[in-house]
Amino acid sequence: MSQIPVRSAGGGGDPEAKRRKIRKGTHSCWECRRRKTRCQFASATASICVGCEARGTACRSQEFPDEQPPSAERGLSQRMSRVEGMLERIIERITPGPYISSRSGGQASASSASAEDDLEYSSPDILRPSAASHPHVIGMFDALREEGGSCPSARASFVPTPASTQSDTVPGLPAKFSQISKTLHATFPCQRDIDAIIEAAGFGPYFIVTYFSGVDGPLEDPSTVSDVPPSTSHPALLAKRLMQLTSCMQKISVDDIPRDLVSKEPIRFLMNRIVNVVSDLMAFNDDLVGSVEGLETLNLIALYHANAGNLRKSWLALRRALAVAQLMGVDRWPDDKPLKSVDPRSDPGTRTRAGPLWYRTNFTDRYLSLLLGLSAASDDDSFADPLRLAQSTPIERLEKLHTVITGAIIKRNMNTSRASPEAAFGTTQAIDCDLEMAAKTMSAEWWQPLLPIDASMATPRELVRIQSRVMMQMNHHHLLILLHLPYMMRDPKERRWDYSKTTCLHASRELLQVYLVFRDLTDAASACRHTDYGALTAAMTLLLGYLDPKLRARNAAIASRRDADREVVTKVRDVMKKIAERDGDKLAREASDIITRLLPLADVDLTISGHGENDAPVRLEIPYLGTININPVRRQPQHKFRQDGSGIMPSLASHDNSGEGDDFERLEVYPTTNVYQTPDTTENMSIDLQQFPQTQPSFLSQLGEDANFSFMQFEPDISSPYQFPELAADVDQWTFQGFDATFFENLLS
Repeated sequence: MSQIPVRSAGGGGDPEAKRRKIRKGTHSCWECRRRKTRCQFASATASICVGCEARGTACRSQEFPDEQPPSAERGLSQRMSRVEGMLERIIERITPGPYISSRSGGQASASSASAEDDLEYSSPDILRPSAASHPHVIGMFDALREEGGSCPSARASFVPTPASTQSDTVPGLPAKFSQISKTLHATFPCQRDIDAIIEAAGFGPYFIVTYFSGVDGPLEDPSTVSDVPPSTSHPALLAKRLMQLTSCMQKISVDDIPRDLVSKEPIRFLMNRIVNVVSDLMAFNDDLVGSVEGLETLNLIALYHANAGNLRKSWLALRRALAVAQLMGVDRWPDDKPLKSVDPRSDPGTRTRAGPLWYRTNFTDRYLSLLLGLSAASDDDSFADPLRLAQSTPIERLEKLHTVITGAIIKRNMNTSRASPEAAFGTTQAIDCDLEMAAKTMSAEWWQPLLPIDASMATPRELVRIQSRVMMQMNHHHLLILLHLPYMMRDPKERRWDYSKTTCLHASRELLQVYLVFRDLTDAASACRHTDYGALTAAMTLLLGYLDPKLRARNAAIASRRDADREVVTKVRDVMKKIAERDGDKLAREASDIITRLLPLADVDLTISGHGENDAPVRLEIPYLGTININPVRRQPQHKFRQDGSGIMPSLASHDNSGEGDDFERLEVYPTTNVYQTPDTTENMSIDLQQFPQTQPSFLSQLGEDANFSFMQFEPDISSPYQFPELAADVDQWTFQGFDATFFENLLS
């Protein structure tokens, strides 16, 4: 626009007015100059700038003399200008992104501002986020728009190299986020190491991109996992890529770690460092999580901690993910509209949908809550309504039903102390029917045990399908065990408990067989860690089931079943022990140790003869809770126990308690100290359990007083209330995170 006519509020001009000499390139009007705002035009032919049109003021080019209003009007105009300036400064502080007038329609027309007027901020009258801006404080509530809001000129080229610096990346990223993006970008390993890690992870990248939507849902290209966004990308996108890479690292066993990595940092330390950086800079920054990438990052952080054995940290991350998702309205958002993305190159067709993201987050939260004995975050089961189930694939349908059933078991457990025994048992039977109906949604062939396969001959898609099938079978059997566990140790003379006992034992056998198939597919310690918790639950349940006198008979059928059970449990124990020795995994080591301690229960000859070490087949120490002594052997009271290599075995307290069963007698109580502490003295500590009624007011204080538990007694750890671990202690400080205590509470409730 070479010539700008004299303009008025009504759009008229005065072609005869005397022109002034102005600096070349200056095209702004007097009013915009006085207000120190950018002078913009809606189109190249517009005669009045956007600001003057919105304000209703005269639009006069600086080519013509400024006609000041009368004194009174000028004073009012100046005061209004000061007020508008103050409003602009307030808006600058509370909204870090740039803003433009809504009348501009988001069009980036040629600016007519002069060089000295070229400021960062726009008219304060009618404001809306710039099309180039990224989510900030209010972005969490805008995150469900179909498109990211970026104009075509703001598209960033995507070069898979950490060192890439590009001028056409997304503009408008606030300065305080730019430094976060640079720090996250610097956290990536070099591209050579990334490529080596991805290759060693096998089908890991394919599993990661199917984590939210499943194999049959919209998927990113697995190759994008190795792509490093530019340093000017939004922090949520960089954080998501880092967590995807970390999840791939967790699927690599020690033997398969590439030996020629440029970085000499151990891969476990590298994973911890990445997760700590992402958590500190992005995950807990409310300004950065309001997008699909932000939610995916929170879920991937939870997945990392769950696989690392940090169940409580995982649970906390999931609670934050659910809170953010609810604020964004993910639970109400239709699946046919994609969530907002901060990735300019994101394809709406392959973007994670709201429905799968919502139920995946709820599924994981409920699973962890069930293991830890906590309540679920949300009771919303809308993802499993009949219409959505009808639109789901068979395996998605089963997973959604499992999510609903997991919530029902949690409610049953939470209400046990308030509901009558008959009501609780009725609820259990109803949930069992729901599990049976869920199982019937899959074919009988689908439930058949899988034979070991040659992973080198299968495609990544086939391997993910097989792994998903195996994990869903394990999850189904695990839910059956946890549902009926409270009724497994009831009085064997009452027939109404027989179904629960039979179900627990059958589901345990099936789960252990499937676990061996899963570990044949992947033997990395941190790959899908929940399978290890399921296997430990099944092994403990199966072995403790042999405390039932009917299962200790010497007839051929029962003896054959007992030998088969002992064989499969031993195989599972050996797999865990191998992982522990190879990867140095503490959780696998202690899980295999617990199974080893319980194995004598399946050896009738050993327990009946009483020829075990110290005549005590099982002594389980539950950190921060106490010790459970299990002994189905009928024997005369002893006088002394000597120290063994693992702890103090003090002298026997004299008791004269006899069980109701003909072949069982109570095992006396041995007080213990915390498993992580060494006592200051080795003096005898004969203490009667009746001295501690206040220590464990729940089920544990009554353990051993009921005839149903004539073979089991509990020694409370009176120091535990004062030496409880940190709220979110990691696996190195608290191996089972309270999972073991929850198991025995459910077993003996």
